[in-house]
Amino acid sequence: MQNNTLKSGYIAKILGLLAIVLIVTTLVQYQGTTKTEGVTIGGLFNLTGFASFAGESSRDGFIMALEDSGVQVKTVIEDAGSSLKQSVSGATKLTEIDKAIAVIGPEWTEFGEVVAPVAVRAQVPFISPWVVAEAPFVKQPYYWSGFPSDRAEHVALASYLSSHGLLKVAIVSSNNFWSKINTEMFQEEIAKKGGITVISSDELDQSTKDFRTVVAKIKREKPDIIFSAIADDAGHGAFVSQVRQMGIMVPIATHSSRATSPVLKERYVSVLHDQIFAEIAQASRKDEFEKKYEARFGKKVGAPSGSVAY
Repeated sequence: MQNNTLKSGYIAKILGLLAIVLIVTTLVQYQGTTKTEGVTIGGLFNLTGFASFAGESSRDGFIMALEDSGVQVKTVIEDAGSSLKQSVSGATKLTEIDKAIAVIGPEWTEFGEVVAPVAVRAQVPFISPWVVAEAPFVKQPYYWSGFPSDRAEHVALASYLSSHGLLKVAIVSSNNFWSKINTEMFQEEIAKKGGITVISSDELDQSTKDFRTVVAKIKREKPDIIFSAIADDAGHGAFVSQVRQMGIMVPIATHSSRATSPVLKERYVSVLHDQIFAEIAQASRKDEFEKKYEARFGKKVGAPSGSVAY
């Protein structure tokens, strides 16, 4: 994938065994023994549907962490199915039927939003390996984010736009919780710079794959740059493809996770030039984790949630 990469100036540490170690530490101290009989840890991951690339990485990181911990504990994994309804039913099963003392997952903000009330009601901590840390529900006592704040990306991106004279911005987003929060943070940060104008902002249905009408409008507006907060990678790829097909060659800024998206690399690599990512600086043990993951599962890590779940 060809892209311009920004270093956002903050260090995102691979959390290693943080979530599991915290849980396991509690378990080995359970009643002053090292016994973990009767204790269950749950995993709620998007293993099917449009978010499955993230869920599979999370599940694999979760499994690998448990293997490395050396602690024998019962685990139950449920598929959130990239579905709000299935996320709630999976969370309910893990807390009410399986009696999990903690759950890793789910990924993404829209699924966390509907699962958080289940966590609070059951008083069972859920630790998401990929969620916007600024989401209001993350402030609740039983729903935690293991992922770094996205705001630092928008701070860096706003600075880049200002310093490179990219002052007229067209925004395209989805009617999706993640999209709305990231669009809001982006607008807040560019407002602090002064001189940057949002000339249009179009919020589309999350299922949209035909963007030609809005692309034609953007072409008439002649922005210096397009900011895409389209919710899923396939949708973003379709949008970029249609932008280029209609002759718009201005840069497109988007979330850093798109830099490693297998969906974009497999389907849209030919049109992904001139994209801008405010990328998290690599953690010192990132290469070590990725090699270990590939040796264990025979594939590359598909999403940043893999290392966070680990």
